[in-house]
Amino acid sequence: MNLLLNALVVSGLLSLSAFQTGQTPAGTAQKSVRVAQGEVGRWAGNCLRCSLEKRVWPAVNGTCYYPIDMEMKAGSYTISRRTTGGKLETAQLIVTEKPCRPEDFPNFPKKEYINVSPENRKRATREAAEVKPLISYQASVRPAVFDLPIGKPASPLPRGEGNFGACRTFNGQARDRHTGQDYPLTESKPVLSVANGRVRLAANQFYSGNAVYIDHGNGLISEYFHLKSFSVKPGQTVQKGQEIGRVGQTGRVTGPHLHFGVRWHGACINPGFLLIDPADLPEVK
Repeated sequence: MNLLLNALVVSGLLSLSAFQTGQTPAGTAQKSVRVAQGEVGRWAGNCLRCSLEKRVWPAVNGTCYYPIDMEMKAGSYTISRRTTGGKLETAQLIVTEKPCRPEDFPNFPKKEYINVSPENRKRATREAAEVKPLISYQASVRPAVFDLPIGKPASPLPRGEGNFGACRTFNGQARDRHTGQDYPLTESKPVLSVANGRVRLAANQFYSGNAVYIDHGNGLISEYFHLKSFSVKPGQTVQKGQEIGRVGQTGRVTGPHLHFGVRWHGACINPGFLLIDPADLPEVK
């Protein structure tokens, strides 16, 4: 039987069938990768298209990246890639749980963010509805105008506070999880675009304060919150390293800092994983 299977593989008949169906040939160990919630996996090697469940997107410079939302259910999923030679391959993605760390802000000074008025609730709801289509998964995306690692949002960039995905409470009241990484920067320090892109939104928001959202193509959106001011406008093209605003303490904050976040194909991920050498990301093997 093994001889027959080997003969079929050599002749191309069995391998063609497997590529068409996305199945692994019998007797071949399936490739896999383990990625924690909020992190990114990769599959390198002449890739054209990538998919995770029902979501599909183009590769970035020949590599498939799989961003895992911080709240994606832990478990096993099927991922696939289409190579430049037309080959379809599948692998197992194992999403592992990463519990959120508690972060409490007792005696929070800005009381308007604790006992939110009906007017501000309506404002926040309206702003969330405006942002949602920007950060959600899109079946069709602009080509990538970035490569990994992306640039740093400030220079020099201090160590982050390690609070991405934190489960937050303000004066003991539970709120949504923290969607970015906070960096302790002094007020008025320049904030930089992490890659080439196009500004999608630059506005003052109730919770985020002065905020800028930049589209870098391939479904990657970067977010910069609590700015003292911003110097860009929607529709404007920006370059990697270009100043887009200044660090501030607007919105729901206790002091000046930069909240930096990213959404990639709709997934909320720790932006720190896009600042490192992609070779250090978990890889399909």
